[in-house]
This record gives sequence, structure tokens and C-alpha cells, in this order.
Amino acid sequence: MAGARERGQPGTAPGPRSGNAADGGQDGGPAAVDGALAWSVTAMTDALCRLAGAGAADVPQAVAAATEAVWWVTAVDAAMSRRHPGAYRRALAALDPAARRAVEGSLTGLRFIRGQLGYSADPGDFIQPAHGDGPAAQWTWSAVAPPIPQRGSARDVSPYREYRAQLAGRPVAEILGRAAGFLSTAHAAAARDGHHGPASTT
Repeated sequence: MAGARERGQPGTAPGPRSGNAADGGQDGGPAAVDGALAWSVTAMTDALCRLAGAGAADVPQAVAAATEAVWWVTAVDAAMSRRHPGAYRRALAALDPAARRAVEGSLTGLRFIRGQLGYSADPGDFIQPAHGDGPAAQWTWSAVAPPIPQRGSARDVSPYREYRAQLAGRPVAEILGRAAGFLSTAHAAAARDGHHGPASTT
């Protein structure tokens, strides 16, 4: 079956408008940073809702929603691990080993997608529509070829390996939902830390 791009989705990868939106830009203090992070978590959830509501007949809308969700998930992941490492680690530790491996691998695979978008790949390259007219929620991640190594650089192939192991062939919405669910849990834990003081990590 033709991929999403072959069905009429050219498109560009969205990104924060100025600075890193999840980090509140370059000049924000701690309150501004956490406020921007909360806004980014909401934006991430909204993008997933748009993906869930997208129909197979509107390929550009569905691919755009999935791509936007990838950007917000990876932005929130970077901000959470940097700004609230304790809450982030505790949220991971609360998962059983298999679930933790799936979350970590999914996030690494999504970072691989974000790193490729806008440079050597089109958003539609990563998405395989369902057979027939299945809804966008049933679309899967495509088994894309490995990136071409750049001359004079030692490219880290582990993100691509995680993409192939954790994402390729699996439902787009399932992977994004897993990653977003983890990040929402970690963010809620960080918010509780802010109200009651950091919890002990020992």
C-alpha cells in the first residue's frame, strides 16, 4: 500500500515558534518555565486528540496531527528530564521492567523521527495508512530505511534501532499515547513536588 506521502501529504515538520516552548523560551524564570511546560503538556494532549479524531479520508490532517504530537512529546520529554529529573526518574521506576523498556524505547524512537523531519525525511515517510479506509488511529509506523551516514561524523545508530524495535509496524496512536501517558504522569508528580516540596529519591 502506498505510504502517507504518496497519498498526497507533502508537509513540513512543526516546531516551537521561538526558543523551546516547553522550556518557556530563553528568558523565562522557573515559574515561567513550569508554566510553559504545563502548557506544552496540554498541547501534547490536544495533538493526540486531533489524531484520534482524524479520518482516513483526510490524510494531510492526520499526518499533521501525528507529526505535531511527535514534536510535543519530544519537547515535553526533553523539558521534563532536564527540569524535573527526580520526578522523571520516579515515574520510570514505578513501571515494571517491560513497560519501562517500552516507554524508553518509544521515546528514543520518537526522537529519531523528530531528528529526521525537515532534513532528510517527509512526515509521511514514517506513517503507513491502514488497509482500505481504516481510521488514522489504526495507521502504523513505517519500517523506514536507516539514515545515510554523514561524511566526517560518527552517527549514533541507537535511535534508529529503537525506532525499528519499538515503533515500526506498531500503531501510531498507541506509541504516542504510551509516551504521552508516561510524560503526563511524570509531570503530575513534578507538580506535586512543587506543592509539597521535592520527594526523597532515596
